Amino acid sequence: MASGTGLRRREFLQHGAARSVALAASSGWMGHVLADPSESRRLDGASIPIHSGDIVSYSGTTSTASGRDVDLFLQEMRRRNFQYFLDAADPVTGLIADRGRADGSFFSHAASTAACGFGLAALSVSDDESLISRDEAHDRVVRMLDSLLHLAQHYSGFVYHFIDRRSGARAYRSEASTIDTALMLAGAMTAEMSFPDSSQVTELCQRLCERVQWRRMLSSSGVLHMGWKPGTGLLPQRWDRYSELTLMVLIAIGSQPNGIDPDCWHAWRRNDELTHRGEAFLSYPPLFVHQYPMAFFDFRGWRSPSGRDYWRNSVTAHAAQIDFMRGLADRYPDRFSHYGSELWGLTSSDSVSGYRDWGGPYQDGRIEPDRGIDGTVVPSAAAGALAITGDAAVETLLHQRDRYGDLVYGDYGFANAFNPATGWVSPDVIGIDTGISYLMSENRRAESIWNAFMRHPTAERAFQRVGFYRS
Repeated sequence: MASGTGLRRREFLQHGAARSVALAASSGWMGHVLADPSESRRLDGASIPIHSGDIVSYSGTTSTASGRDVDLFLQEMRRRNFQYFLDAADPVTGLIADRGRADGSFFSHAASTAACGFGLAALSVSDDESLISRDEAHDRVVRMLDSLLHLAQHYSGFVYHFIDRRSGARAYRSEASTIDTALMLAGAMTAEMSFPDSSQVTELCQRLCERVQWRRMLSSSGVLHMGWKPGTGLLPQRWDRYSELTLMVLIAIGSQPNGIDPDCWHAWRRNDELTHRGEAFLSYPPLFVHQYPMAFFDFRGWRSPSGRDYWRNSVTAHAAQIDFMRGLADRYPDRFSHYGSELWGLTSSDSVSGYRDWGGPYQDGRIEPDRGIDGTVVPSAAAGALAITGDAAVETLLHQRDRYGDLVYGDYGFANAFNPATGWVSPDVIGIDTGISYLMSENRRAESIWNAFMRHPTAERAFQRVGFYRS
């Protein structure tokens, strides 16, 4: 929990989103709150036919897809994911909409700072599959970096969680966010290493990174505050236990000239441990926590000073969730019989009742639908695991596409979430979820994000200063 408030990270964001409803409603958009569940598309129970456009048929419990078919499917998914970062970018500023309709008919007026980071990373490696030309990718990167540096409203370099796509002004009364700024910087760092001959990209990235005053967000206990708001100052919520903070703290430690002391790596607590098949792992139920840091930092083959293998931790957390969802199906077949090896994946997402912070497992030995789990499946939970779980992620994504077709798989890839038990389908895609899907599929294909990001001096310094070593 976050210190002093009893709120976890995603609960904090959910509360913030709820407070922004009145503002968002005036513009016809609801931020991270589902605008109108009645607008959702619906599945039609067991009668849904296999989508006629499938490149692979799925039958039984084991995929018959060949390696070539899997590659074609993932290439097509990346193409659709990438299209979001083209269509959702403001034509003047390049800033990426927080979310949009799955059919491309509408995009939020607010950009997400984190989605901009994912977009920068995606643009930086897009030429590998000729989705757009190298020159166009470069121009889009420069446009977005320039907007983030000169337009985006910020506090001491920390950009607001949501900003207006056209003006860069703070949106939804959001906070100047430490984690969202870190994800933005991760994308900028990837871009800097991907365009080494561009003085424009290099200068913009360096200025964006160097202006962030990390120590201004540091608490007396050595952990970072989650953000800052005008009028109230530093938020009481702090990054004090295992979460996606690993990415942020490492970037803050590796940053110059305003980074934090490497001892801050040891300041946050590591006591949220569960056990999966006899193996202990640091737990946080939504899978995005185990994916966002892994999309950029290549933890494979590295151990922290304490000897912890964070890559193995992520692999184990995913395996534990798959088993947890199998357990729900076995224990409550009337509600969760669709869960299992073919259909798994829970992470923070839309739901029929709004944005939810859910995942699993929550406790050792407990197989219960905690946090209101209602049968929803979140495709980005598996897509974000493509470089981590390998075949398990491919199997469920193929099943989702083949079983439900274009009801859940559209212009930008998979819908944010859907519920086979009730027929509900989110009408939207969300930038950060589409982004993690693209990045981890790309890392699976060619390790492109890892190869670029890990060459950045900030990433290299972070591992060196903290004392990570090869295992």
